[in-house]
Amino acid sequence: MKNKEIYDSALSLLAQSSENGDNADYEERAPYLISNFCYEVLELDRIARKLLGLPELNRSIPSAISLDADFPLLDRFISSAVKYLAAMLVIDEDGELSDKLFDMYCDGVSRLREELPAAIENIVNKYL
Repeated sequence: MKNKEIYDSALSLLAQSSENGDNADYEERAPYLISNFCYEVLELDRIARKLLGLPELNRSIPSAISLDADFPLLDRFISSAVKYLAAMLVIDEDGELSDKLFDMYCDGVSRLREELPAAIENIVNKYL
């Protein structure tokens, strides 16, 4: 999925137009916000990839991810990315809506975290 589709979905949640130029400020900020989302959930993506036997992301997350680029994380993060992006786009204009969308993003990420099976690891004694 392209980041542009995530952006368009976020605009739909906000009842905003996705026509070129209608929301120039949003379109300018979206690459940075998508990048921030990816950075925030990168560790969860790495854990999920490991548990699912998928290859790890072999690149770091840049400070801005082009809207024309593919979404770098697993598809299961897309719904949360849409809500996060929508929340951050309106944070200064409509704090109440932003808070509601941010809560939905947090719930989505929590559900993803709960879906992952627990991993048993040895405890390292660092005080010897």
